[in-house]
Amino acid sequence: MNPLTLKRISIVGAILTVLIAIDGLYMVFTNYHPDDTGKNGFGSFHPSDGVTVLIAALLLLIVTVIAFVLSTRVQPETEAAIKSEIEPEVKA
Repeated sequence: MNPLTLKRISIVGAILTVLIAIDGLYMVFTNYHPDDTGKNGFGSFHPSDGVTVLIAALLLLIVTVIAFVLSTRVQPETEAAIKSEIEPEVKA
């Protein structure tokens, strides 16, 4: 994938992560519907709406970090193109 596209994805992901985390923290601190969830498959663990939003922010943060790491990695064909520009081939 194009490094520029991955860098844009990581920037947008970082902004969305911050906004979603702020919303989740607001929900946790104001006790917004604390017991609104029912049987969700977690057994006796019943997260509130705020905790659910914070888990979503954590997952988005993981995707953002992966996109950023992949965008900073130099592609092999890009590295070869840079090397050919710096050291031109000498024809005998």
